[in-house]
Amino acid sequence: MNFVPLYIIGIVLIGYILIETVFIYKRAYKRGLELGITKTQLNETTRSSVIFSIVPSIPILIGLITMIPLFGDVVIPWIRLSVIGSVSYETYAATAIKGAVGLSSLTENLQVYSTAIWTMTISILSGMIILIFFYKKYTTQLESIKKRDKRWSELLIAAMFMGLVGTIGAQQITIGGYNTLALFISVCIMAVIGGLSLKFKWLEEFALPVSMLGTLVILYFIIGGVR
Repeated sequence: MNFVPLYIIGIVLIGYILIETVFIYKRAYKRGLELGITKTQLNETTRSSVIFSIVPSIPILIGLITMIPLFGDVVIPWIRLSVIGSVSYETYAATAIKGAVGLSSLTENLQVYSTAIWTMTISILSGMIILIFFYKKYTTQLESIKKRDKRWSELLIAAMFMGLVGTIGAQQITIGGYNTLALFISVCIMAVIGGLSLKFKWLEEFALPVSMLGTLVILYFIIGGVR
């Protein structure tokens, strides 16, 4: 498969995002100075933002690496996870398409390869389309619930998120083997970090990457020991 045109598309997309980011940053920096914020404060904010953006990006990098064998190259995962994408959803969608047709790699069949890309792209866009038409109504209703009972609104959002996680997690349980083991190891690590974050709030930012990396390391030694 010729990946050169895809790389060109990827370079154009990522280049646009980088240019846009620099443009917005320069405008924000200039506006900060106009509001009376010192250069020292702005530079410190920039530095801390960069540092705290690196660690949460580690799970995305791991997801990108795990998707390379599916697509035979880095370019599709690179494009998808750099624009509008979710590492958990993208991996889930691609793996589901591959499993449905019984292939070890999506590159074995061009139609399947194309189907996986369209599934990842169109499905993730549904969220953007829904936001355009229903976000204002959704936030209005959420604010209304929050005014009546703040705790219930927080519980509602948490329940929706756990429903999504549960759907993906349940599939790993049914697969069994190392998939299920990885799920339970990550749950245990996340529970420990969650408990510690009650005292050390800054740990919340590191919960996901530490959970993923910890699970990979533990599984590596378990699988190595079994073999």
